[in-house]
Amino acid sequence: MTIVNNPSKLLLYLLLTFVIGSSLGSCSTGTLEPTNANLGLEYFPLEVGSYIDYQVEDIQFTILNPPDTNRYQIRELIKDEFTDIEGNPAFRLERYRRANANASWILDSVWQAKRSTTQAIVVQNNKPIVKLIFPLEDGIEWVGTVFFRNKRKDTIVDTTTSDTSIVETFIGDRYKVTNFNQPFTLGSLTFDSTLTVIQSDDSSRVGIDQRKEMYAANVGLIYKDSTVVTYCDPSVCSFPEIDFGRKSRQIIIGFGKL
Repeated sequence: MTIVNNPSKLLLYLLLTFVIGSSLGSCSTGTLEPTNANLGLEYFPLEVGSYIDYQVEDIQFTILNPPDTNRYQIRELIKDEFTDIEGNPAFRLERYRRANANASWILDSVWQAKRSTTQAIVVQNNKPIVKLIFPLEDGIEWVGTVFFRNKRKDTIVDTTTSDTSIVETFIGDRYKVTNFNQPFTLGSLTFDSTLTVIQSDDSSRVGIDQRKEMYAANVGLIYKDSTVVTYCDPSVCSFPEIDFGRKSRQIIIGFGKL
């Protein structure tokens, strides 16, 4: 026990005791709630009025015709916030298109975007795609097409009884985060923190399915590259001649808020 006889020292002692006690009392032993930065929510920001402009190159392939190349620009604008049929907050994502910087924007399509503390979803062409999951980290994987996976039916034969049974397997695109929190430059734009989502990386003598997207913190989608083509049958034409398919590339050229 500490005894202080001098009045001035006693006052100082009591003051220090109060300050220290208050500091200790303010400490919490509970679990801290995760912040946006802890989860990685900043990679999928949603704010009414914000937009991103992209330069797009789209190439269509058919065996009977030369490749058909289209170049244009897309603006994705978060127009409004609303409540979806499940009672969750969602955003109207308006997509505008124009031929070049000298042309006027024309509404092309309307998508939806929504984000929780576990996943970010974009509903495009009535298909909900899980673009990201949280918390983000390098190497994390998930099924991006979990809401509309295809079914594959396999016939299983019991070698003992010769009985057969049908087994259904759900098939979906497995996404994976790579290059997490890395700087990246696209044209004149430099981003301090980006990540890449590999959506597919398949290549064979049948065809190619390679798709990826890049996201930047506090911006969103900055780059998208997709090559999905099927090769012509080698017995009919020379390999690797493309029978049909599509290549597209979407690159950010500007962003801001209206």
